Amino acid sequence: MVVFFAIFLPKLTYLHIKMNQVIQIIMITAAALMIIFCKASPKKAVAGPVWQSGMVAVVAIYGIAWMADTYFGNYMPQIQDMLDDIVTKYPWSIALVFFAVSVLINSQGAVVVAMLPLAYKLGISGVVLLGVLPSVYGYFFIPNYPSDIATVNFDRSGTTVIGKYLLNHSFMMPGLICVTVSTIVAYLLTLLIF
Repeated sequence: MVVFFAIFLPKLTYLHIKMNQVIQIIMITAAALMIIFCKASPKKAVAGPVWQSGMVAVVAIYGIAWMADTYFGNYMPQIQDMLDDIVTKYPWSIALVFFAVSVLINSQGAVVVAMLPLAYKLGISGVVLLGVLPSVYGYFFIPNYPSDIATVNFDRSGTTVIGKYLLNHSFMMPGLICVTVSTIVAYLLTLLIF
């Protein structure tokens, strides 16, 4: 392996590979090496509960992300018009918008990418946006996020549950407390510092 890299790596320096592709190559190589040298059984791996829960999670997150991207891509001007008045009067209210959008699209990064340009267009200062940034974590609210689903599936004790009314689940109180406290503290800190 070292000889391979010593011979071929200098010749491959002109290639520009993106980081996500490098990660995929390393993961596939590691999986192949585990199968070859550790005598791992792929059939047993895909039959286990970890694989099955993971695949449910993957399907769930891709479906939700695709739906959200389609929705926000089509309706961004209408969303901007709807938010303009309230956010102009109360800039901190963008935190509620961030939280609501995060509940819908299940991604902190996607909320930042989709909503920060809109917030800047609405005239909200960077200081306020920095302060309310913790509010982008709202995907615990509806227990459809892959890690939530996987956690409920993995828990054999029965203490991690999705309640009868969907919103009374094990992730609700810790999530609300964490997001509320961290957003308020961060907002106050930015007002004090800047």
